[in-house]
Amino acid sequence: MTTENGAKRTRVAILVESHFEDSEFQLPYKALKNAGAEVIVLGTRMNDEYKGKKGKVSIKPDATATEVRSEDFDAVIIPGGAAPDKIRRNPNAVRLVMNAVAQGKLVASVCHGAQVLIEADQLRGKQATGFSCIRKDMQNAGATYVNEPLVVDGNLITSRQPGDLPLFVTAILTRLGLSVEGSTPPDTGDTSYEWWKLGAAWGGSSRDDIVKTLNIAFVGERYTSEAFQEYANKTTDPELKLVIQEIINSKQRHVGLLEKRLNDFGEDATWQAAGSDAFARLQGWLQSSDDREIMRRALGDLQTGIVDGSGLSASVTDPATAAILDEIAENLSRHEARLSDLYRARMGETVMPPQPTTVPAS
Repeated sequence: MTTENGAKRTRVAILVESHFEDSEFQLPYKALKNAGAEVIVLGTRMNDEYKGKKGKVSIKPDATATEVRSEDFDAVIIPGGAAPDKIRRNPNAVRLVMNAVAQGKLVASVCHGAQVLIEADQLRGKQATGFSCIRKDMQNAGATYVNEPLVVDGNLITSRQPGDLPLFVTAILTRLGLSVEGSTPPDTGDTSYEWWKLGAAWGGSSRDDIVKTLNIAFVGERYTSEAFQEYANKTTDPELKLVIQEIINSKQRHVGLLEKRLNDFGEDATWQAAGSDAFARLQGWLQSSDDREIMRRALGDLQTGIVDGSGLSASVTDPATAAILDEIAENLSRHEARLSDLYRARMGETVMPPQPTTVPAS
């Protein structure tokens, strides 16, 4: 298709299936539309309507992968979520990606979108990234996995999660020669740029969304920092006390990082009353606790923090905030591994391994 002045219009295909990650479809779709590209949404079946896994976005495809050719497009984009596991079962979608790569077209995937690249055998010898839980799958497919928000290798652009989207989309626009709302796209290496603003402009997290997420994380880390101080005061095990102190040091660093990020948005972090009742109950519980119970309680707090940190990171389209939340989850995972080793060592024979299942004789 050409524009009114006769120039060729950029055409981009976005592959979808049910339960795609809402933001990973929404941001590239809206940004490309705003930049004047023709965006063609490709599904598996005609007349289906696909809904995002969070229920925020619903889209009817313009065509199916069966009806189109890679020659028709300048780029192919693969959002993540649960959709790629379904897309890769569609041989026509896989063939479209294979042909696009062979023809030197731009191919971009985010999060679980790399599963389609794996199926198409297009990661061999490539540097790429994707959601952390498919890292091993990508490596087995021949990729060099790079844990960075944006990885560009030739005509392949990959990112890991919603927090990377402003960088991911900007890299796509830049490669296609498209402008961001009439201005020059920012340099994806500019760490001082307020990337969250692009995310918000394209339908991602608003300022209020990000501030709310930061406050939730701040309260959680501040409360558990106080809780671990109580654990340190109560334990009689010198090694356990040392491990707990290391956790306290990490949590105090987390509180500082979250507070600074809130300050970036002109917000002051405050120790909300939300944790006061829980903290009072914790102090009462600790009156009669022993080292074993302290370790179990501490492990539970760490496990909750890991899950919460990962979940909060996946909820924002702000690279800087997501990076802090990822760091929190990674640090807590490291502490959990060390504390669990100590727990097993202290419990010895009382920690029973899973018993093998006995299959009755036929």
